[in-house]
Amino acid sequence: MKMTRLKKAVTWSLQIVLAMIFLTVGMAKISGVQSSVDLFEKIGFGQWLRYLVGMVEVGSSVLLLFGPYASFGAGLLLIAMAGAVMSHLWIIGGSVAPALGLGFIAGTVLYLRRQVRRAEEIEVIHENSQKKSA
Repeated sequence: MKMTRLKKAVTWSLQIVLAMIFLTVGMAKISGVQSSVDLFEKIGFGQWLRYLVGMVEVGSSVLLLFGPYASFGAGLLLIAMAGAVMSHLWIIGGSVAPALGLGFIAGTVLYLRRQVRRAEEIEVIHENSQKKSA
């Protein structure tokens, strides 16, 4: 039971940090910060992609803060970071370390949410079996 509490605390901490980072970065993309505009201009798919990625990042940030939807938000961010890594490797250059790091954190949240959910389900099953036997 202690491990479940620890996992929950770590998971929520990572979710909050990720949400703060991606809310900030996503809003910068949506609001048209010049560095974001230049970056997506370099990518060459047009500015619509900047808006889309920004909305995914902001939306995922919100999802991370709602327990039942946090896995979905983390999964979306994992996909977005995979796209960021590919675009840095093949198109725009530069370091992939930030995208890899954030993708790793998103993947960790996804994994931990699954572990916590399983532990909670087992706990409910255990409580129900104790009620039936009493």
